[in-house]
Amino acid sequence: MSIASRVVSFASLMILPCVACSDEPAAGSSATDDSDAVDSTTTGPGSTTTGADSTATGVTPTTTGVDPTGAGDSESSGDPPPLGCVNPEAPWLQGYPIPREESLPGDPVIGLETLLTEDYVSCGIPWELFPIAQPLLGTYADGPSLAWREGKNAQVPVGWNVLEMKDGSELVAPNCFNCHSAEFNGELILGLGRHDADFTSDLFALMQLVPSLPALNDAGKAFNKFIQRFAVVGPASIMLTAGTNPAIEFAFILLSHRDPVTLEWLDEPIQELPEDMMIPADPPPWWHARKKASQFANGMSRGDHRGTMILASSLCTDTVAEAAVILDYFIDVVAYLESIEPPQYPYPVDEELAAAGAEVFQCHCAGCHGSYTADGENEYYPNMLIPVDVIGTDPVFANYGANEFNYLEDWFESSFFGTVTELGVTEPFHGYVAPPLDSVWASAPYFHNASVPTLELVLDSGARPTYWKRVDFDSTNYDWSALGWPYEELDHGQDQAGPFEQRNLIYDTTKPGHSNGGHEFGDALTQQERAAVLEYLKTI
Repeated sequence: MSIASRVVSFASLMILPCVACSDEPAAGSSATDDSDAVDSTTTGPGSTTTGADSTATGVTPTTTGVDPTGAGDSESSGDPPPLGCVNPEAPWLQGYPIPREESLPGDPVIGLETLLTEDYVSCGIPWELFPIAQPLLGTYADGPSLAWREGKNAQVPVGWNVLEMKDGSELVAPNCFNCHSAEFNGELILGLGRHDADFTSDLFALMQLVPSLPALNDAGKAFNKFIQRFAVVGPASIMLTAGTNPAIEFAFILLSHRDPVTLEWLDEPIQELPEDMMIPADPPPWWHARKKASQFANGMSRGDHRGTMILASSLCTDTVAEAAVILDYFIDVVAYLESIEPPQYPYPVDEELAAAGAEVFQCHCAGCHGSYTADGENEYYPNMLIPVDVIGTDPVFANYGANEFNYLEDWFESSFFGTVTELGVTEPFHGYVAPPLDSVWASAPYFHNASVPTLELVLDSGARPTYWKRVDFDSTNYDWSALGWPYEELDHGQDQAGPFEQRNLIYDTTKPGHSNGGHEFGDALTQQERAAVLEYLKTI
């Protein structure tokens, strides 16, 4: 039975993404997506599934970038909703709504099959070596498998594809699910950003423990390339804290080692990167893809996102010809992402309290994060870029793209990828995009750098801990009241950790790139209003 024919049967497992990027939630706001192209089935906490018809061609977004004041032009399906109150200091009044373009028509079923079967990374580990390498690579090579995948793919974690090379040798290559699938409440959610991966070790150093093979076949050659690339990427992208993702750093490193015209790998970098570069990221849920005009939290990657999608997932793609093939079939991948429905909150909601929260949300949050309806019809999401000094959250990611590495935009615009995607690092200013918050209760931790463990703390900046660690990484241990991961507040950071303490489990907000400050918009609310907003967020 093909993967496409299993989509409906195994819908309770389906939700995915392939782009490592990050979202910044706003004070008590959220959104839901609607789709006529697919049916969805929700089977439990944080579980969502998509049964896609093979004739589906993706979903045309119902909203584009819209000025919530009503002053700008719009292709939205409806007018911006009334905000419910006068707020002359509203952050959206200083924002910029990024226009959203319609996606190319594609087939979401083929997109799913593509993600689970194609070789879009172009290197990996020979099948014979994978059992030896897997325990050495930690969370990079762990995770549950999917029994319904065909052949040897059913024997490897969901984040890896078993591929047959041209000469018949077999390669196990990483896929998008390495960062974009996670267990929530004990159930695997494909498309939920991974919150428990540990990138605090040098992957290249770990792979040195794997015995080398002579390059006698295609899989051996691809493995040699895999080791070569991680010799560059691994040491330069070590995270400080388990649960944060190095995707942004990967992108900077890869671009610095590529010829923009030919995509040839260069041993000597075009641009030297600072040794202390630290840009932790939090992969967003893929069910936001249908609404987003930009792929990254800083507003980067606009229009057709495929240029940065295949860049992020192509560690070893070294020629324009190879990249063009991947670009072509990613039309279907985009269609799949845009067909995904968000999960529904699985427990009873206090309807009276949620209704009160909706009013607060409409006044204080909708201008940045949009408005939502029970049936998902005529929803409004503005794709609002907010200046860094207004949002106040950690500026490192936005500043790296806009200031330290101005070469990035020049490189991209002159490259093959730039013929597809507009980077938009500094247009019209550098800042962060207030994301859609569809099923935001399921996507802890929060902010683009994963610095806030619960939504309750997003709404109360004064209560955020300077040092904290998760109680555990058990996905069934969730705080359904505060909407996030249970955490322990500490009185010390990583530098003061004891000799037997695991430093990499401590989230130290004093470290560069790790600040949990800013986004103080919820501080003006009363405790009761914040509780009401939290209850409302469960409904959208």
